[in-house]
Amino acid sequence: MLPSGPVPRVLSRLAGWITVCLGAVLGTYVLASLSFDPLAELRTTQPPTPQAVIDARAAELGLNQPVLPRFWSWLTGVPAGEFGVTVDGHDIGDELGARAATSLRLFLPGSALAIVLGIAVGWWGALRAGRTADRLSMAMSLLLLAVPVFVLGTVLKILWLPVNEAAGTDLLPFSGESTPGADLTGWAAVGDRLRHLVLPTIAIALPQIAFYSRFQRAAMLEVLDSEYLCGARARGLTHRRAVLGHGLRMALIPMTALVAFSFGLHLAGGVFTERIFGWHGLGDWLMTAIENQDAMVVATVTLLMAGLVLLVGWLADLALTLLDPRTRS
Repeated sequence: MLPSGPVPRVLSRLAGWITVCLGAVLGTYVLASLSFDPLAELRTTQPPTPQAVIDARAAELGLNQPVLPRFWSWLTGVPAGEFGVTVDGHDIGDELGARAATSLRLFLPGSALAIVLGIAVGWWGALRAGRTADRLSMAMSLLLLAVPVFVLGTVLKILWLPVNEAAGTDLLPFSGESTPGADLTGWAAVGDRLRHLVLPTIAIALPQIAFYSRFQRAAMLEVLDSEYLCGARARGLTHRRAVLGHGLRMALIPMTALVAFSFGLHLAGGVFTERIFGWHGLGDWLMTAIENQDAMVVATVTLLMAGLVLLVGWLADLALTLLDPRTRS
């Protein structure tokens, strides 16, 4: 039994999350292995592929073993960086780093922008509750939440197309992480990447801003009516100082948990954003793996995404201890 105290409790919670993460990866691997048939194309060729060739290919991919031993063999190789091979025979580990870096370059700026603006818009709306501006922001947030990510990305491309045509150049390119074939270095290369980043970042950030702002507005309204804030006012603080110094901090406490639990949902939305804007990250790789019926790649991407969700959840717990002193005891 672990001794009492904040550090053992955090470690215990982390161990529980790792168990859940491994359970999710196991479920994904088993379902993918039972559903996929990467040898289907070989079996349907004309003239028929010799059975010896099919059996050799199955042995190469490890398909001649039961699912659970295959999963255990794959999992034990993960700590050493051995993620297996794709159905095309390429090493998964060689591509994983580049794919993950591409996704993080796309997703992290959009999520960071969404968290900051979502909190700001929610706080601003709570202070103007019932006014025309607040009602307009609420209506806009409902609209953004109702529009699927892939529709929003397509709409952004359609709306910006006339601007590019009027300028006679791609001010904000629609596809890729950088301009293909452009021999750019230094600040020119940085500027080119930033131009490619704008539209997909907006597509990722807008739904999250709507999501976070509505929650932050509700949390802030609850704080504004609390006895806690009334007590701060009674001690002589102005309304502005009471709200900024005490109210906002209290309203941020539930936001930490919301960010942690919604991170996976927004990360999944990034899969469609990558496809729409031609970014070859984890999302695009996952969709390609499903098309190719590649269980190894699906399990690898699931493991990495689950690990990111776990990390964000743990960081949210640590942030909560900074915002709420009651959780430190």
